[in-house]
Amino acid sequence: MAELLAEAASRLGAEVDVQSTGRSALTSLRRLPLPHVAIIDLPLADVRGREVIGAMRDAGVPVIAISGVFRGPRAAGEVLRLGAADFFEKPFQVLRLMATAARLMGTQLPGLGEPEDEVSGAIPLGAPGGPGQPIPDDPFLAMAMTIDPEADASPSPPVPSLAAPLPATAPSPPSPPSPRAAAPGRQGDLAQTSVPRLLVALYQAQATGALTLTRGPVKKIILVEKGGPVYAASNVGAERFGAICVRRRLLTAGELDEVRRAGPGEKTGDLLEKAGRLTRQGRLDLVRAQVRAIAWSTFEWADGRYEFQLARPPAGLLQLGLFMADLLLEGMVRAATLPRLVTDLPAGIHLAPSIDPAFELYALGLRPGEAHLLSLCDGTKSVVDLVALSRLSERESLAFLQALRVMRVLDDVSRVMSDTSRMGFM
Repeated sequence: MAELLAEAASRLGAEVDVQSTGRSALTSLRRLPLPHVAIIDLPLADVRGREVIGAMRDAGVPVIAISGVFRGPRAAGEVLRLGAADFFEKPFQVLRLMATAARLMGTQLPGLGEPEDEVSGAIPLGAPGGPGQPIPDDPFLAMAMTIDPEADASPSPPVPSLAAPLPATAPSPPSPPSPRAAAPGRQGDLAQTSVPRLLVALYQAQATGALTLTRGPVKKIILVEKGGPVYAASNVGAERFGAICVRRRLLTAGELDEVRRAGPGEKTGDLLEKAGRLTRQGRLDLVRAQVRAIAWSTFEWADGRYEFQLARPPAGLLQLGLFMADLLLEGMVRAATLPRLVTDLPAGIHLAPSIDPAFELYALGLRPGEAHLLSLCDGTKSVVDLVALSRLSERESLAFLQALRVMRVLDDVSRVMSDTSRMGFM
């Protein structure tokens, strides 16, 4: 969330300083110049939010508080009473938050107006003739909509600028932006993170755009809209739509070539529907399976590069109805290997419910064995204990627990004694 908000602010011309803890934020107040505005995600892990808000207020720095834990008018009133200048409950529209930040800085966003849809940081994305530059489909069509195995898989051209800079009427001229402020979190090495963690971050930010993943000659793209998966594409021939249809024995490779020759330039799915070889529901099911398979194949990538590009997906995508929680949980349980799980999930740690889960329990489609295992995660048991008490196999148990850690449904905690008060799932 911090990285994506920083990306949005830097695209609007702001210099951004990201602090990962409350204590580091307090320490930053000892340096000059002071920030013109601060955005704080509550609750903080190391200090009370009231302490940081109060220190910012005393230093003359207006605070915008955001939270997915504190909800409703009573929580908002309490946060404002502590000294915050404004409060946003997750999920929220980034444009509104940035407009509030600009107002507190003594300026305003340059005539952007309201976005047509919520695109985290990618504003404005107006229709042709409206404010900002429209995002053409071509950069996506090169990978996301081309399903011919022989299609060109060269890198997509860069997307045009997504927003104008803030007007030069801020209270004081900003210092030169740091490398981190220029594009924090947009790209990096998969050795430092994982695809599931990236998808969780995009879901929490309700982001819209394309996550591009590369490892050697392999390139894959996962499109998300408002934090949900809407399409995926790959330059691996076996993961293309036509190859999947042949593998499912809907037609032979020769018949597929014949269908394609009948409509050069058209989508393979459209051609198969016209030829009566595929129903609309059958096509929807196959595309949904294709998206899941492409995404799951990247979950254990331990090397390679990623880049997230804020933009609007192309028109004409099928409405898949995929949920990020299902994609993550099912994918990790299916695709995770035991050696990787043993490395990623230390046997001695204790797990308990997160105070700020990325996904609510009702969003998780749990099997009976998974629901039983989740009910045991109250902080009193180590991973070894949980696996021993589970009704699932060792690999399934570890995969499920690791998935919930990544999805921030479970947190690592210090050992909780059985005779102490604790929080649990009911």
